[in-house]
Amino acid sequence: MSKNLYLRVPDPFDSSTSARLKRMGVLQPNGEVNTETMKAFIHIFAGLFFDDLCDFYSDQEQLTVVATAFSELAERKDCQNIYLLISLQYDTVRKPLPDPIWWLAGCAPALSQFCFGFVERLLSLLSDPANKGKEMITHEITDRCTG
Repeated sequence: MSKNLYLRVPDPFDSSTSARLKRMGVLQPNGEVNTETMKAFIHIFAGLFFDDLCDFYSDQEQLTVVATAFSELAERKDCQNIYLLISLQYDTVRKPLPDPIWWLAGCAPALSQFCFGFVERLLSLLSDPANKGKEMITHEITDRCTG
């Protein structure tokens, strides 16, 4: 076996990125972001991410640190670092960044809409009292993120 074997990771900037996003319905045929599909996309991936965080982190303080970091980046309108933080958190919880999120990196308008919507939805999930069962989340997260 050759020692030069490697895994090939899809390049988010290749010419097929917009075609992939169009097939998923994230982009309209004219290249504009499909807002309705993006809302569903955000809800799905933020919900999955929320569950991954709650399954990985063992206490509220760790979740608060993550929520605060996302909140601060959103306040600064720092889309690139929100995307980086999403990627880093996936690494932390030992899961790969989902391909559909990876492909957004090749489409600035879709990436921007996703990042800001993702943070809004994630912070909403983290502060929702209905989610405090197994996740041990309280209003303290809301106070720290918005206060």
